[in-house]
Amino acid sequence: MHIYVYHFLRSFRNIFSRQSTWLVFCMVILGFIGSGEMVGVTSFCRFWSVEESGYHSLLNFFRSSAWSLEMLTCYWSSFVLSQKETVFVHGRAVILGDHTNVSKDGRRMPCVVSLHQHSETQSKPSYFRGHCWGAIGLMVGSMTSPYCLPLALGIHQGLIHIGKKNPDEADRETLGSRIVQMALDFAVQHDLPSILVLDAFFPWGRCFHTGQFPMVTEA
Repeated sequence: MHIYVYHFLRSFRNIFSRQSTWLVFCMVILGFIGSGEMVGVTSFCRFWSVEESGYHSLLNFFRSSAWSLEMLTCYWSSFVLSQKETVFVHGRAVILGDHTNVSKDGRRMPCVVSLHQHSETQSKPSYFRGHCWGAIGLMVGSMTSPYCLPLALGIHQGLIHIGKKNPDEADRETLGSRIVQMALDFAVQHDLPSILVLDAFFPWGRCFHTGQFPMVTEA
């Protein structure tokens, strides 16, 4: 396992323009794997036993221009497909998508909005302040024992910044269309015929029209 993790992390080196930034990336990934809790950067500091200077170094990593989240996400999805563990149904990969709401106490934290909990879980109140995340994952393993491996995750509410105009109603993205667009971007980027599996929240007009391409007919 240690050798596999080493080669996995080593393969990401070209994504980072500086060696030191890549080493901090390795610290973050190993922190995710080994930490017994997950309360943000503080968990990584406790795992690595670093003090205040280490805390600020980790914060600077997430704001660094030495790497690109888009490139990192693209490489990760390519790495996942290269493992040859994708589950195919009638020649198509299976992508799963959904939203999750995470409560946040910070009053000035970016993208924190008022959310309504639609699911049947009782772990959160009906209305609360927090982040709305959208995620897609790829079904891997086998049909008898499948596993959803995350591909991409992003905040899907509260992204309109000061001074930025709201798009017209016809062009405005919705929670449902953003998930569908994430799946389309992955499938087109890797030229991978896919099936997108969503829950009952998504079957409505805007989702079906997202990313539609014009019909091409032969002369």
